[in-house]
Amino acid sequence: MKSIFINVFNVDFHRYISLLIIIVFIRQTSAGVLPSQDSVSLYTANDKVVILTNQNFSSTVYQSKTAWLIEFYASWCGHCQSYANTYREVAIDTWGWKRIVRIGAINCYAEENSAICDQHTIVAFPTLRLIAPETTFNTSKAISLTANDAKDVERELIKELDALQIADKTWPRFRPLNQIAFSDIYSHAPTSVKLMLLIVEKQDDYTGRQIMLDFSKYHEQLTIFRTTIDGKLWHRFQLNITELPALLIVHPNRTTERINTKQNNNEKMGSRNLFNYAIRSYIHEKKCIDDFNDRDLEEIIHSKNALKNADKLKISDTDEKKPDDVVETRTISEKLSMVDLETALSYMLRREIPRIKEIQGEAYDALLHWLTVLIKYFPGRQPVMMYLKNLLSKVDNQPNGITGKKFREFADINTPESYLPNNQVRYQYCTGSLPRYRGYPCGLWLLFHTLTVSQVQSEPKRMRIIEIPSAVKSFIKHFFGCRHCSDNFMKETSDFHQLDSGDKNSAIIYLWKIHNHVNKRLHSDETEDPKHPKVQFPSENLCSKCQSDNNNFDMTTTLNFLLKFYSKNNIDLTSVEDFTPSGNTQDELTRKPSIDQYEMIEINNDSTKKFRNIRYIISIIQRFPFYFLIFSVIIIIIIRKRYCKGKRKRYTL
Repeated sequence: MKSIFINVFNVDFHRYISLLIIIVFIRQTSAGVLPSQDSVSLYTANDKVVILTNQNFSSTVYQSKTAWLIEFYASWCGHCQSYANTYREVAIDTWGWKRIVRIGAINCYAEENSAICDQHTIVAFPTLRLIAPETTFNTSKAISLTANDAKDVERELIKELDALQIADKTWPRFRPLNQIAFSDIYSHAPTSVKLMLLIVEKQDDYTGRQIMLDFSKYHEQLTIFRTTIDGKLWHRFQLNITELPALLIVHPNRTTERINTKQNNNEKMGSRNLFNYAIRSYIHEKKCIDDFNDRDLEEIIHSKNALKNADKLKISDTDEKKPDDVVETRTISEKLSMVDLETALSYMLRREIPRIKEIQGEAYDALLHWLTVLIKYFPGRQPVMMYLKNLLSKVDNQPNGITGKKFREFADINTPESYLPNNQVRYQYCTGSLPRYRGYPCGLWLLFHTLTVSQVQSEPKRMRIIEIPSAVKSFIKHFFGCRHCSDNFMKETSDFHQLDSGDKNSAIIYLWKIHNHVNKRLHSDETEDPKHPKVQFPSENLCSKCQSDNNNFDMTTTLNFLLKFYSKNNIDLTSVEDFTPSGNTQDELTRKPSIDQYEMIEINNDSTKKFRNIRYIISIIQRFPFYFLIFSVIIIIIIRKRYCKGKRKRYTL
């Protein structure tokens, strides 16, 4: 049995390894079909928002018969999470327009979607883009819209749809009929028209165009025109400006009939809803449109009610939840995770910064400053520190600036001696109860605090108190993807130049206070993870003596806690991806580059090569235990089959 096992193992070992690699490869390349954790959408199939991905974006959007309004967002972005309901409202309000314009969204945080977001030069989140019908792959033709409240977005959308001037009979004629003779009005309608409506309104009114879009489904039978008071046509109807907007029926004999939209007058309904109700009532009464129904309207009403009820339920849950229901204090970690720090660093360097198309001038200086601070104070492992040093060297050799694409190329360079894990391991202590919670922002805050403590504990010869707050603020200003969050951080840190230069701990306290202020502002916000509420840090569970009875912090005790909590000795190195022979030991943190000299770190290349293949196989097993189990079962079956076959041969001799 032993000899058979050895022979089988020697003959087929490489075949088995190849099989394992194929299994892993299939798992890796199926990411587009089975989305990774970070690719989970903020929207669901119940929303009126089409969920776009790298799998369906091109086939759905390009050369489409309709225009597309697309939100480019990142699921970790707090403002994107807050804005999701606004965008849902836009999608619901425009549901009846779907033959003219569709509403979609794509999560740029998902690695598989990043290429599409890069192609559309998405710099900040959320970003709204309008893509015209029949557009081929030409992102320069996309139109940017401002991500304001729903009504503003809808008005801006109408304005841009009007400007497109699509010469298609299925599209509404947005431009007002101001200079034509009234007797010629039917010549501008299709021959199949059964009902013609004319809306008289002011130049800046959107009611007419909204109604055109609301009833665009029936464009062959129902023609809706508009005219404004800056033309000559409206004088024919002898209307006062105070009566506008007005809704008229134009009969085939060129007589007009005004529809009373005030019979269900309700100031809260607005002109669009009043007109919509009046038109539907007239059509149902006269039965003048074939196959007319209110299904779209019913869907809109149902979706609006569902959205309102969801908001009420969320508020109710926030009011009623008890501390014990919110979070188990036992899950609060007393240590930091190097996986969290490195994962945040990887996303920052390989995704955040490369979004900027041209990194020049002030942004380039901010990048150099930030990389320098990381090299000086990040308490990283040897290959990570070498990686940062090499990256800074490459950027520094581009004195006229660097493109985001070129920076990404530099950031993607990994070797066993100079390595930053490429975001393969997900967050540990920064993992939220749902994929959209915590994650990158949590890792970023940990990084900021760790840098301030590392600066103090490294004891450089000439310590600049504002060095780290200045670098952090510049990074957030130029590279942080959440637009609204960046603006808020700029306001929060407007006074950082006033830091006490005589107190070496002032930067630690400063960022700690800023973070607690942000936590207080966002507590009970919809972006808060219900299982990890934004409380004042440190909580009583982490530091029982930091807060007094009146909830004020004892600064001496709190500072000592921060110095210990964010120190390099409190960083958990479990589960980090390690390609150096020394392993992920705590001593490795003490062997970081000298702050003053940045000496090259020597790594034993022979030892690295000796262990590289073994570590690679181990890392595959750790990442894909299910597939390793399948692989093991296959090996056992094959060995048993060979063994049984060998026994049969012996018995037949």
